[in-house]
Parts: sequence; structure tokens; C-alpha cells
Amino acid sequence: MAKVGEGDERWIVKERDDGKNCNGWHWSETNLTEWSKERLAELLVGIVAMDEGSSSGWCKTTKLEKCSGDVTVQSRKQKKFPLYELEIKLKWEGQLWDEDGKVKAEGSGHVKIPDLSEETYDDLEMTIVLDDEKKDKMPLKEAMRTAGAKKIREACLVFVKQLKESISSGKDAGMVNKPKPAPSLRSNSGYVLSATESSKTADVKIKYQFAPPPHILYDTFLDENRLKGATASDVSMPKVVGGKFSLFSGSVEGEIVTLTPYEESAGFASMVWKWRFTHWQPGHMSTVMLTFTKKDDGSTELEMSQVGVPEEERERCEGGWKGLLLDRLKAMLGGSVLG
Repeated sequence: MAKVGEGDERWIVKERDDGKNCNGWHWSETNLTEWSKERLAELLVGIVAMDEGSSSGWCKTTKLEKCSGDVTVQSRKQKKFPLYELEIKLKWEGQLWDEDGKVKAEGSGHVKIPDLSEETYDDLEMTIVLDDEKKDKMPLKEAMRTAGAKKIREACLVFVKQLKESISSGKDAGMVNKPKPAPSLRSNSGYVLSATESSKTADVKIKYQFAPPPHILYDTFLDENRLKGATASDVSMPKVVGGKFSLFSGSVEGEIVTLTPYEESAGFASMVWKWRFTHWQPGHMSTVMLTFTKKDDGSTELEMSQVGVPEEERERCEGGWKGLLLDRLKAMLGGSVLG
């Protein structure tokens, strides 16, 4: 046996950085609670409960109000396994419309999941609550109880699968199934385009087809409640020419330039906005034109044209229109992407 201080340094465990858990042989614990809460918010907020293709209204989850408990990865003798026990509470909201597209009832409530754990995830207990139990609002609760609850269970299964994949792959859980941000995306919301960048502009053009007729789509783009429901964010939208609006909790601001309501003889409706991200060069505005054209089957073709977009912001604008607004309206109202 070597004397103290004379042994092979490879065997002096107490002086190694990993001496307390050499080669991961002893028990250790990694905390993934924060990542889990962020991932569950991404998966569970924005779930649409009202059947796609319905023009009678919308119903969706809008906020993760509570996610309490802990998520850890336990390691023992180089074997890893998850331990998690979470209590979840989601807020949901919705509207019901009449045949003219006007709101006839509004409702909100909660989805309560008392225990999401390894023992319960494949047979999840869930309670759907309507805050104001009135008869005219019950279809919203029923939509959340059926279609909504099914999608919520599926989202929880995705979370558990990704958690286990992160353990088996040895990768950081925060990177599992999470795409790298595109180069054009900026994490610094305070970024302001330089005068040189703002002088180089591009156009964005998008076409969608929606199931409801043009007047409903036209009204939707001027309805604060419907826009709030679609974007799950604060919206201020006047219905008059010259009115100043804001979208996505103030990330977008602008002004209504023209409003042309739907007329059967013309077969279309339209509106023009001045539109900008608030981090753009001060004073720089793009112009957005929305045209709602009636199709032979009574549906609507929406054509969105945006000109004067700073060249560096084109991908961000197009992705935002599609992913954060039009796709969500499509899910609420029914429709398809044309281009």
C-alpha cells in the first residue's frame, strides 16, 4: 500500500473534481423543474378545443396558471430515471357566434390536472370547470371536455416522452426536439434596425382560404376579443379609419388607413394598415393590405400583402403572420393555406 501522498494520482479520488461520485456510480440528482414548466407551457397553451372547420365560435387554452411540484432525474450506478409529480391548472376561454358572426356567448374556465406523474401520465385524471355555469355557455365546456381534453392528454404524453428521451440520449432536456433559432430571429427585443438596413425593403405575400364568408373574416380582423383569443396576447383594435392599434401585447403597432366593408355586389372586403414592429427604426412603417374575396362555395380567400418590410425582417414577418395569427385563425375558423 502506498504511503499518503505517494500513491498514483489517478486513484486519489478525494482530490478529483468528481471524487464524490466517481464515474457516476453513486446516487446523484439533476433538477429539471424549470425546463419542465417552460415546456409544458409551450405544449399546453393554445390548444384548440372547438372543432376545426367550425364557424360557430372558438375555444382554446390561453394560460398555464399553475404548475407546482418537482421534476428530477435520479442517477444510481450509471442508471438514470425520472421522478416527477406535478399539479397543473390551465385557463381556457371561448366564444360562440350567431349566424351573422356576432358574439352570442362568451365563457372561460379551467382545466385541472391534480397529478401528472409516472404512475398517472397514461391515464390522466382531468377536471373541466366552467366559471359561469349558464346554459348558453355549456357548448364551450363540452368542447373542452371532449376535443380539448384529448389534446391536452396528448400534449402531456409528448412532454413525458421528451423527458425520457433527454435521459436516454444523455442530452440536455432543454435541447430535445427544440429547433435552433433561425439566423434572422433576434432574442434582443430592444434591437433597432439601422438606417442602412431600413432602407433595404422586401415584400411579404400570403394567401389562405377560410371556411366562413368574407364579412365574418373582415369583422374578425377588427374584433379585439377574437384577436386576443387567436394570439393569446393583449390587443387594442379600433374599428375606425385613423385608429391606432397594437397587437401581441404591444410588439406590433400601427394605424388603420382604409376600411372597405363587404358588399355582395362587389364580392369582397378589404382594409389597409400602416404596420411596424416596435423595435424597428423609429418612423419606419410597412403597409399591409388585407383582401377578403368570396369564393363560389361561400368561403373566403384571404390575400395578405405587406410592402416596405426591412429586408432583414422579411422571414420574421412572414413567419409571424403564418404561425402566430393566420394558422391560429385557420384552426379556429377552418380553412387551408393557399400560398
